[in-house]
Amino acid sequence: MRHTHAATLGHRIGLGAALIFGLTATGCGSGGPTMGKVSGTVKLDGQPLTSGTVTFISTDSQRPNATGAIGPGGSYTLQTTEPGDGAVVGSYKVAISDADSKAMNTALPGMPAPVSKSAVPKKYLDANGSGLTADVASGSQTKDFNLTGEGK
Repeated sequence: MRHTHAATLGHRIGLGAALIFGLTATGCGSGGPTMGKVSGTVKLDGQPLTSGTVTFISTDSQRPNATGAIGPGGSYTLQTTEPGDGAVVGSYKVAISDADSKAMNTALPGMPAPVSKSAVPKKYLDANGSGLTADVASGSQTKDFNLTGEGK
């Protein structure tokens, strides 16, 4: 009978370990912060921007910022760590630039990047002075920005 008792005990321990592992694996979820998938368009005086970046600057220093490249038709999609992952739920100040990130690359390392004229007024380049804000909730959402060229 000892053999049967030991086999039963071993089976119970193995089953218990599997149950605990299963509960902890499913209870952890993604383990990361709650994200909101954010996309939208950026227009200046009614016309879509064709390049640049949208940057969401967190109002909470414990929450990371998010950014998205402006593409065709003024469209952008935010990312925090991976393309398209969005932004952590919370409030943000927003900065928008029309600088083409590809143009910042120079042929020779250490050489100054070419300076291009920006159509976007300077106030939009700084999240603290742009007057643009956004609240990100969980799930997918659209955040459009319609900039005006006044006061360049």
